[in-house]
Amino acid sequence: MLATERRLLTAVVLATLAIFATTFPVQADETAPIVTPIPVEPPALPSAPTFTVFATRQGQVGRRTANGHRIRPRDRFVALPSWHSLSSRNGNEFQVRVSYRGRTVVLPVWDVGPWNTHDEYWHPERRYKDLPVGMPMAQAAKQNGYNNGRDEFGRRIAMPNGIDIADGAFWDDLGMNGSDWVQVTFLWMGQDPAIALDQPSGNDEPGQNEPGAVLIEDGGDGYSTPSNTNWYDASCGVRGRSVWTYAASKPDERENSARWAPKLSGPGLFEAFAYIPSCGPKATAAAHYRITHEGAITEIVIDQRKSAGKWVSLGTYRMNPGSAWVELDDLTGEEDAVVHFDALKFVPRNDNNPPVSKVVSAARRDDGSILVRWQGSDDISGVASYDIQMRSLPDGTWNDWLKGTATSEAIFTPATPGSYAFRIRARDWVGHEEAWREANDLAIKP
Repeated sequence: MLATERRLLTAVVLATLAIFATTFPVQADETAPIVTPIPVEPPALPSAPTFTVFATRQGQVGRRTANGHRIRPRDRFVALPSWHSLSSRNGNEFQVRVSYRGRTVVLPVWDVGPWNTHDEYWHPERRYKDLPVGMPMAQAAKQNGYNNGRDEFGRRIAMPNGIDIADGAFWDDLGMNGSDWVQVTFLWMGQDPAIALDQPSGNDEPGQNEPGAVLIEDGGDGYSTPSNTNWYDASCGVRGRSVWTYAASKPDERENSARWAPKLSGPGLFEAFAYIPSCGPKATAAAHYRITHEGAITEIVIDQRKSAGKWVSLGTYRMNPGSAWVELDDLTGEEDAVVHFDALKFVPRNDNNPPVSKVVSAARRDDGSILVRWQGSDDISGVASYDIQMRSLPDGTWNDWLKGTATSEAIFTPATPGSYAFRIRARDWVGHEEAWREANDLAIKP
């Protein structure tokens, strides 16, 4: 009976405590502080510095830049006078925003110059510490006689330029007709002041489509993919959506790819642009876009991480209906990134100007022949061929030497010893032909 009574007493005590706890709830200590969590804003990034700099056009189509890129007609990049701020080949590690008379464009740094190669004039710890930050050494030399008016190599500086801008950005993006002062923002040094810090990541602003452009959205007409596995949706991009997939580090791990095939109204010159969404996991730094045009394939590598929220040019190409497209797959060589797939657009470009060319050198050889070299450039379609004429000096008439050649040098064997002059004209791929000049391009004496 004792054990039974103990169990009964325990039950009564527990019931009583339960009633007491319900009737007389325990009160919090009124002296204890009540802590309300305060949201902590992340520290604001400093704005990237902006300076007004004299800009010139890069030109030099066909030449290789300091990072190995071969300059294309209507290219888009800049040159700055420092090896320390040079992007890798086709990379975007260093970018600037260039603004001019209401227009603005973000461009990678792919070349070194003008004039100097160790002048980080945008940095407080620049080489020329007695010059103010933001003033290129070339500007100080030209305007104020700094360093006796010469660059680091001893050359006399002819212009105060602190940036060279490739032709496509110079003419098309910025609408520049000649050298002028521009505003340059050095984007690797801080937040781009042109982009609002509180811009929603889910709604990109892709901008307006240019007249005549063909827009292909992922999943839309002209877009195809051979695989429907391991695709992930993102709530940003053109029309507020896009897709991504994990990057493959090895060829045998490749799974996903896509093709954008535009329905062009006819053959012509088109510039291809890819839109890079601004949300989702960390994007690849090496998206390999392959452009098929007139039987050729050109590969362009884009750093999607640095290009988020932007239209990125893939170049200008001659394209024909049914045989032009852009492809992208997940092979990047990375293990911790993703590849974004969104809209592409194909914008028609007009080539209205003839090319320009010049004979640049002539050197006599031991056998009496002359090695002649020339070069040329065209703003859109590129140089297709050259005609070169020669004449004996002082008063010989012009005679054809080479017609329709696509080379950039040749050996001229004179019939008799003496002095000779050369001149050249070029034609582009749409048939524009440069006019002959009356004057000699170059003359060589015995």
